[in-house]
Amino acid sequence: MEKNRKQMRAAKAKAEEAVLHRVLCWFAGGAVLELLLLILNRYYNNYLAGEIELRLVLGTAVRIVAVAALACAGAAAYWWNGARKAGKSALLPALLSVFLLGVSGSCFAAWAFPRDGLRLAIVAVPVAAVLAMIFYLYQHEFFLIALQSTLGILGVWICGKSNGGMYAMVGYAYVAVAAVLVGVAALVCRKAQSNNGVVERKGGEPMRLFSKGCSYTFLYAGAVITAAALICSALGITTAILYSVQVAWLLAMAVYYTVKLM
Repeated sequence: MEKNRKQMRAAKAKAEEAVLHRVLCWFAGGAVLELLLLILNRYYNNYLAGEIELRLVLGTAVRIVAVAALACAGAAAYWWNGARKAGKSALLPALLSVFLLGVSGSCFAAWAFPRDGLRLAIVAVPVAAVLAMIFYLYQHEFFLIALQSTLGILGVWICGKSNGGMYAMVGYAYVAVAAVLVGVAALVCRKAQSNNGVVERKGGEPMRLFSKGCSYTFLYAGAVITAAALICSALGITTAILYSVQVAWLLAMAVYYTVKLM
């Protein structure tokens, strides 16, 4: 029995070390990407009179990198899938795929919306790192709530920037996609609730999505709050109240799920 306990403690320590390693990799990759974006923003949006030629070169480079990084992210994703199926370590290709996807998305944002798009990318990188930390260290239900709140806050911000034309179309498209994602998440929650937090994967293999003591009321409430924020944003109601409600809800849930971890 003592031997089994030692093995269990060793396995638990190994799992915790693996989680910590993944979190540190996310933060390291986010820090590198954030630094690159800050440098790009300096010479792309805040260039001086003597740096106009450099700005023109960067304008071309951003378009090339956007496409090239997306292609490389696809190759890394293929590598990750192959390593996963072979039972090998897939951490490196997975992180590389996410990093390159972040580079590509940031460059596309800077290409389409030079000032606001790059600002959004600079904020999105640390937010993604924090969401990754929540995913690995907290309950999956809190991760879903945090992700819903992030979608709602981003929707309020994007629609607040809309002043007609292309910006308005982007705002409406984002609200539509985000609303569909929130709806799909609610359906998955309903399915998991009917099966004690377990859902079936594509091959019929069961997977525990939420803990046994999951409070599904909070998940549905988060979906309703986010959907309301998205609808109000699409209607042109982008007041500070919408931000306040989303942030207050997220902070309350952070306290609740942190206490549950203790």
